Amino acid sequence: MVAPEKPLPLSAALARAAVDSIGDAVVLVGVEGEVLHLNPPAEELFGRSKDWAVGQLVRALPGADRLGGVAERARLSQELQASFLPSPADRSVTVSVEASPLFDGSSCVGAVVVLRTPHGGERTLDFEALAAGLAHEIKNPLAGLQGSAELLAREAEGSAREYAQVIAREARRVDGLVRELLDLARPAALQSAPVDIHQVLGDVQVLARGVPGADGVTIIERFDPSLPFVTGDDEKLTQVILNLVRNALDALVGRPNPQLTLETAVASQRLRSASGRTRPLARVSVKDNGPGIPEAMLPRLFTPFATTKPHGTGLGLAISRRIIDAHGGRIEVRNRSPGGLDGSASGCEASLYLPLEVGAKAGPGLA
Repeated sequence: MVAPEKPLPLSAALARAAVDSIGDAVVLVGVEGEVLHLNPPAEELFGRSKDWAVGQLVRALPGADRLGGVAERARLSQELQASFLPSPADRSVTVSVEASPLFDGSSCVGAVVVLRTPHGGERTLDFEALAAGLAHEIKNPLAGLQGSAELLAREAEGSAREYAQVIAREARRVDGLVRELLDLARPAALQSAPVDIHQVLGDVQVLARGVPGADGVTIIERFDPSLPFVTGDDEKLTQVILNLVRNALDALVGRPNPQLTLETAVASQRLRSASGRTRPLARVSVKDNGPGIPEAMLPRLFTPFATTKPHGTGLGLAISRRIIDAHGGRIEVRNRSPGGLDGSASGCEASLYLPLEVGAKAGPGLA
C-alpha cells in the first residue's frame, strides 16, 4: 500500500499572500514590539506603507500607542487578547482588536494583531474616550467647587453652614464618581507577579470590617490549601475582590442570619490558548445568602451605570471586569439555586477565574 504523500510546507511567499488577502487589517508584531508586516488594509488604516512600517516599533504607527500593549500581553500569556480602541483613521469610530501569539514551531516569536472596523461606515460610541473626556472636563471645576464649599462651611454660621457642608459632601461624592470614570477609561496596567490569593482574601476581610453592617455577618472560609499561586497584580485583585465583598455585604443588610462565604478551588474548566494548549485556572468565589439579583438585571450587570443600588454608580463591576480581562481571566455573577417556598434565589455568587502559575507550589504556610 502506497503511503499518501505529505503536503508540501507552506512557502513564506504564499503565507504572506494569505495574510495580505485578509479583508481586515493585520499587523504582525515581533518580540521587541517591532512591526514585522502590515497587510494592505492595515496600510490603509494607519496611512503608512509596509516598507515604512517594518522595523519600526508598533507604537510609532499613528494612533497605535496602546496597540503594542495588547500585542505584548498576547505574546507573554500565549493566549488570545481582545480590546477596543479608537480607529487610527477616525478617532470617533471604535475598532475591535484581537491579538494572538505568533508561533514558529514551539517558540512564540511575536503576535498577530487583527483590527476590525464597523461595516458600512457605522459609527459606534467609544465609551472609554467619552468617560475620559467627561472626567477631565469635570475634575478641575469640581475641585474649585469643593474647596470653596469647604472654606464657606468653616466660616459660615447657622443654616448657611449646613448648606455649605451639603455642597462639600456632594462634591466629594461626585469626585469619587469622576475617579471611577477615569479608572474605567484607563487601560488596566498590571504589575504581574505570583500572588497568594489566600493572602489577598485575608487582606480583603480586614478591609471589609470597616463596611457598615459587616460586624453582624458570619464569614465562612472554604479554601483549598493546596491551591498554587495565581499570576496577577495583588493590588488590583484586592480591589476587585473587595468590590465583590462590598456588594455581598450590601445585599445582606437586614437579612436574617446573614452569611458570606469565600471559596477557592482549582476550576474544573481550563483556559485554552490560541496554540491549542490549555492552562489551569483558579476559581475564587464570593457567595451570600441574600435576596439575589433580579433576573432582568443579570445581563446588564457589567454595563456602566447599570445598578440595583439606590445610591450606586454601576461602575464597580465594569471596572472589575476590565481588570480581570487584563489578567487573562474572566468574572461571572449568577444567582444561586432557588431556595425557600417562594422559589426565590438563595443569594448570589460572584466568581473569578484566574490563570494559575504553571508548575507553582502552594504559598508559604499552605499545605
